[in-house]
Amino acid sequence: MIHEVPDPASRSNDLTALLERLRLQSAGAASLPEVHQAQLDLLLARIASLTEALRDTKSDETSRLAARLLVADLGLVAAQFRGRANDIAASLTRAIDGLSSDLVKPSRTR
Repeated sequence: MIHEVPDPASRSNDLTALLERLRLQSAGAASLPEVHQAQLDLLLARIASLTEALRDTKSDETSRLAARLLVADLGLVAAQFRGRANDIAASLTRAIDGLSSDLVKPSRTR
C-alpha cells in the first residue's frame, strides 16, 4: 500500500489561507472596555470559524494546527470570562459588606 506524501508547500499554503481568513483585527482607538469587548467578539467569531473549518475535515497538519489554535482561543475566552466573574464577585462582596456594616451600625437618634 502506497501512502500519498503530502506536499509541505500545500500544507503551508492551506494554513496561511486559514489564518488569514481568521486573523484578529485591531480594535482601533476606543476605551479599554470597548477594546476588550471587540477583542472578545473577534475571538468568538474566530472560534466559530475554526469550529466550522474543522468540521468533517481529514486529519492533517493543517487541521491539527487549526485545532491547537481553537483550543488556545477557547483558553483566552475562558480566562477573560474568569477575570470578569472575579471582578463581579469582588464588587458584590464589597456591596454585601457595605450593607452588612450599615445594618450593624446603631441608628442615630435625633
